[in-house]
Amino acid sequence: MGQEKSNRSGRSPALFAEGDFGQRGHPSRVPSGSPRSPLTGPGRAAEDPPADRRKGQAGLEAGQGPHTEVMDAEARNQYLRELREEYGLARKALKSRLLDEAVKRTGLARKVIIRKLARPVTLVRRPRAKRRRIYDAAVAAALIELWTLFDYPCGQRLAPLLREQVPRLRQQGWWQCPEEVAAKLVRISAKTADRLLAPQRRQLRLDRRRGSSMRRLLLEQIPLKVAEEWDRRQVGNLQVDFVAHCGQSTAGRFLWTLSTVDIASNWWEGEPVMDRTQQSTRCALDAIRRRLPFRLREIHPDNDHSVINHLLVEYCRENQIALSRSRPLKKNDNCWVEQKNWTHVRKLVGYHRLSGGLQYRLLKDLYRVWSLWRNYFQPVMRLASKTRRGSQVHRRYDVPATPYQRLLASGQLSQAARESLQQRYASLNPIQLRQQIEQRQNELLRTLRRSETRPDSVRKLTPRSVTSFVTQGAAVRLPEEMT
Repeated sequence: MGQEKSNRSGRSPALFAEGDFGQRGHPSRVPSGSPRSPLTGPGRAAEDPPADRRKGQAGLEAGQGPHTEVMDAEARNQYLRELREEYGLARKALKSRLLDEAVKRTGLARKVIIRKLARPVTLVRRPRAKRRRIYDAAVAAALIELWTLFDYPCGQRLAPLLREQVPRLRQQGWWQCPEEVAAKLVRISAKTADRLLAPQRRQLRLDRRRGSSMRRLLLEQIPLKVAEEWDRRQVGNLQVDFVAHCGQSTAGRFLWTLSTVDIASNWWEGEPVMDRTQQSTRCALDAIRRRLPFRLREIHPDNDHSVINHLLVEYCRENQIALSRSRPLKKNDNCWVEQKNWTHVRKLVGYHRLSGGLQYRLLKDLYRVWSLWRNYFQPVMRLASKTRRGSQVHRRYDVPATPYQRLLASGQLSQAARESLQQRYASLNPIQLRQQIEQRQNELLRTLRRSETRPDSVRKLTPRSVTSFVTQGAAVRLPEEMT
């Protein structure tokens, strides 16, 4: 007791008395400057001046001491494990200095270090226990069954559907599952449902297709333009779109039609392509550009990756053609070419599946004659105004005129282009054109009938969903268990 009082009064600590050193013999009991004084380790704390014992972080916040860098968790626990043995053998005065040094080294509060040294279990990192699995294999199997039943919806649509349909299906006896599984299905979240369905979605190749970062950078370079922003009197602005000749299934290879229309004059040109690759699209656009009787000023496609790509950007830059695009999933931004997809393509060749080199050549010859018929002999009405009276909409149209007549009346053609158009018009016979169109249509129809009589033309595929079954129709043979 006398020694502790003398320490509090500020006199020389009796801890380093010669008698105590002989009894203990621990290196931390060696006075500062002694030959046996420890050079490293926690015992070196005896040489430091006294620190504030009430706030362990005071010295660290002030930036005092040589050790101001904070350790990570593993190094801190290792340091405290080595300190614990010395701290347990030290007396009170030295313990205070050891704690001061530990505060500087670890950055922990003084009370936290005391608790850690008193409980060595906290200095060993134990592996975290795994969470108990709530949604087990039984829940996943039932979830996949209902997901398939409701036509593969995403988790955000599936979760509210399960809360409504699981009790109803079980109550009516149409679908059964254990009570525990039903309770878990009702309270499952959308994120958990997507996580459980991810393996099955990858197996069925139903993963959402996300655009790459390079494509997003490309789309950011191309400005958006809606229908109201077009100058409908300027000739040379083309809207571009693809029409698929896939029949009742998009599987395999089939022909496509690249449909283009001028906004001011409604001049239409079409070009078939064997496959919708970037190079084929560029070649088809170049062929259409060479046939146009006017200068091409701007190309406006939708967001199709076959049209909007680096090849098209370079092509437009080389030929000084402006490039814009429509908004995603907004077909009205391309309303002019969408209308021509029906009147100029579907009404001509229908919805048959076209493929192969023979049908490609027949379709190409048909478009050559068809474009002459449409551009020179088919008048087009342009909407002049639209007024709404109650529930009725009254539309007023201008005087019907053919695209050929609208080009001549625009005054934007060169003299050579005007003369070329007039000479071409004088050489055309509408009766012969109509006969040539019907002849090529019949030839294309005969090739379609021959291809439909082949035994391998009927696809023996099981529909993956209700949507695919409706779209494929007779081209799909259902298995016996589904009929």
